Amino acid sequence: MIAADLEYLYSLTNEYRSIRYDLRNMQALGAALGNPERAFRSILIAGTNGKGSVAKLLSSMMPAAGLYTSPHLVRLNERISIGGREISDDDLTEVFAAVKYAASTAKDLLYPPTYFELLTAMAFLYFRDRVRFAILEVGLGGRLDATNIVEQDVSVITSIGVDHQQFLGTTIEAIAAEKAGIIKSNEPVIIGPSADLPIIRDRAGRRLTRGAELSRYPDLKPKLLGRHQLDNIALAVKAAECLGIPKEDIVHGVNTTTWPGRLERLGRFLLDGAHNVAAATALAAFLREFHPEGIWIIFGVMADKQFEEMVAILRPHARQFIFTKPKSTRAKDPAELQRLVDGSRAGESLADAIGYARANAPEGMTILICGSLYLVGEARPMLE
Repeated sequence: MIAADLEYLYSLTNEYRSIRYDLRNMQALGAALGNPERAFRSILIAGTNGKGSVAKLLSSMMPAAGLYTSPHLVRLNERISIGGREISDDDLTEVFAAVKYAASTAKDLLYPPTYFELLTAMAFLYFRDRVRFAILEVGLGGRLDATNIVEQDVSVITSIGVDHQQFLGTTIEAIAAEKAGIIKSNEPVIIGPSADLPIIRDRAGRRLTRGAELSRYPDLKPKLLGRHQLDNIALAVKAAECLGIPKEDIVHGVNTTTWPGRLERLGRFLLDGAHNVAAATALAAFLREFHPEGIWIIFGVMADKQFEEMVAILRPHARQFIFTKPKSTRAKDPAELQRLVDGSRAGESLADAIGYARANAPEGMTILICGSLYLVGEARPMLE
């Protein structure tokens, strides 16, 4: 994709700030493109945490399916793939041009399509003539998310936690209502343990089901780290069962899935995109079990997150905190984060933080980079 096109897309701002509260806009854009979302069957996955892992697991079980996830770590192309192959630059340019033109001519648009609406339409258009099935990760919320114009075969709600309160509500009940908005009228609805809430149960009715019983799959040897991934694996397996995926494909998918930036080890560095309280809690549980000796932590976070609670959760596992920030105007000032932990350090750039940790962390000490997927995305090319 050419630089000018990328610059235009990014100028529309990211999905967090550009969210609008009317699905009719995405429906109008889809209609202008000939409704590509109707050309394939799909699974739609919502949740506060875990939805990307479930989507990636299902993609490994169904390699012929399309996969749409967000956000990307390094390149926009990562978000749209088939069989583990990202969309090419040429194809990305082609679908962008088609969607941009449709947006300029579409009838009944309520406002110029947002960054995430355009990108979702690009994914749908790319999948239209290439796949019979697509695995779709909700971007934010569910009820009004751009992905929610599909009529999916299976709905998955992985977890409910407090995040993006400015868009989804300040209570678990309000957030659950937004996630439950993906549920249609006939499909099975698979939920994780923390999504077992009255509003979701009521919306799903008798179609509600939980994750698969993994004891039926003795050959599972997942590469994904962390006990919290067992819940995600159970959800993905149940979704695959609902679709009639053969058992051997399910096992192969679980055993081969990797998910960059989610408890990913690169040498002595451990990368995890934990960016809210629930994810930080899962990360702390992993550290408690596998790194009881403590680690060094490089931490950067967006200012709209519950960063004080996240730092408090991770603090018992840190021998040293180094605060930094992602390259974003929304990032929290590391100097302000430094005030939360006595003896911590603050650096303006991630490169400086990594350099200091490499030079000063004791030999053999694991160095964790966490707090934001954007931070992890910046770190991966430096470490690879």
